[in-house]
This record gives sequence, structure tokens and C-alpha cells, in this order.
Amino acid sequence: IQAVLLSIFKMLFSILIKLIVLIYLTSIGSFLSAGSTKYFYNGTKLYNLCRAENSIDEALCEGYILGVQDAIYSGHLSEHFSVCLPEGVEPDQIRLQLIRFIEKNPDIMNFAAEGLVAKTLETSYACKN
Repeated sequence: IQAVLLSIFKMLFSILIKLIVLIYLTSIGSFLSAGSTKYFYNGTKLYNLCRAENSIDEALCEGYILGVQDAIYSGHLSEHFSVCLPEGVEPDQIRLQLIRFIEKNPDIMNFAAEGLVAKTLETSYACKN
């Protein structure tokens, strides 16, 4: 009887693990597909992070900016934006340029933050042909 109970327990445990993995993968799929129909940061949210008076929010802002810059350079956004970032430009410089860009164009604050960062980079660091 113990062997049968142990066998049933192992089978139920295996099913439980598979169910948990399935639920996890389903939730990850929902999370990943959400990016295709909506964005997580808009200009307002990023602007507030970039203007924050604490180093954690500034670092989050600069990390977001660097992620967009990397997406441009890696080719994911290079079809839409042309950026030639000179050597020595620091993330905090770009953060301050982004703040000024958004302040000069307040009507774009509800746009996706990715596009605002890319446009700021392109405006500030356009490639010279």
C-alpha cells in the first residue's frame, strides 16, 4: 500500500509541477505580448523619473535611456532613428537633454517613452553626412 500511495503522490506532485510551470509560462506570455499593444513608460512617467531628486530614480531613467540607445545601435530601431553619439557623452547629459526636450514639447508627454528618448538622441546627436 505504501508503494501505491508513494506512486500516486509522485504522479500528483508531477502534475502539480507541470501545472505551475504552465501557469508561469502563460503569465510570461501575457506579459511579453503586452508590449506589442501598449507601452509601460510614457513620457510623463519617464520625465518624473528623470527629474527626481534621488539617485535611484535618476539611475532608472539613465538605464532606460541607455536601453533605447542600445536598441538603436543594435539595429532594432535603426530603421527609424539615426544617432551618432560622440565618445565621452555621459548618461546624465542625455538625461538632462531628455528633460529639456520634453519640457519644450509638453504635448508629447503621453507618447511612448521609447520614442521620446530616441527622438531626443536623434535631435541632439544627428549623424553628419
